[in-house]
Amino acid sequence: MLNLKDIKIIVSGLDNAGKTSILMALDKRYDFEQELIELQPTIKVNYHKIKFLGNTVIFWDMGGQERYRQLYKSKHDIFFGGTNLLLFLIDIQDAERYELSLEYLNEILKFFEEFEVDVPLLVTFHKLDPKLEDDEKIHHYVRKLTEKLFSLKQLKMLFLQTSIYNIFSIIHLISSALSFFDDKYTELKELFKETLNTFECKSLILFDQNGIILSEYYTDTLDFNMYQELLKSVTEHIVLLKKIQDENYNHDYDFRSVNTHLISYLQRFKIKSETFYISALIDNQAKEKLLEKVPDIIKEISNHLESIIS
Repeated sequence: MLNLKDIKIIVSGLDNAGKTSILMALDKRYDFEQELIELQPTIKVNYHKIKFLGNTVIFWDMGGQERYRQLYKSKHDIFFGGTNLLLFLIDIQDAERYELSLEYLNEILKFFEEFEVDVPLLVTFHKLDPKLEDDEKIHHYVRKLTEKLFSLKQLKMLFLQTSIYNIFSIIHLISSALSFFDDKYTELKELFKETLNTFECKSLILFDQNGIILSEYYTDTLDFNMYQELLKSVTEHIVLLKKIQDENYNHDYDFRSVNTHLISYLQRFKIKSETFYISALIDNQAKEKLLEKVPDIIKEISNHLESIIS
């Protein structure tokens, strides 16, 4: 973990790109559709804070209207100074303003370049809703935009696709953003690989209390149907761990049948004052073996996490 107490993440893009809705989805995770309808355009900057492995992450939700873009430009040291990561949204359904989005992004990057600040860039093509997942025209736009973005020559750059109707895509986006700030996950991933093979798991994911993915590992034998089951299972767990917090859930684990062969498993555990969750998709026959060894698995994971948190 970088030696940071506060991590500043700029969430930027044109107006109506979906910046505030992404942060709302991260916070709510379920039953937020009506609130999305009632959302008003962001005035200047909204601030959204979460705790992440002993650090405070501050998301600067930057209003994208032209008057605010001009304000940020005139006072770029105030708004963009001290940034640790830039999360930039492009509304993939707003083809008429692609070029304007790229121009705005380039202006922001020029500030970082001028002050010789090495800020990672995460670009998400947002509003790629389920109805558009097989739209070849949209995917053509994504490919062309990606090519243009590569020409910016940003050293640390990552591209994702998101939709508020796919909560896993939002969690994956924020998890990818925060993964820039920790390089200690390698040993944890090796542990997950070993556990996955031992207990015939199809997937093994570690969440923090915000639903942020800290580590994940998947079997290399996933076919399309199993992948769809996995996504459904993980999405249910993202929602469930939020409900566990909201509704004072009494149990530390949850089993649910996925089909005749697979079950999903969610386990809660604590380290000091922080809560974590293990999510797994496993064969029915491995259930008892997994439950028997869960205390040992949690102990090993806790040992790794304590070195990260401290």
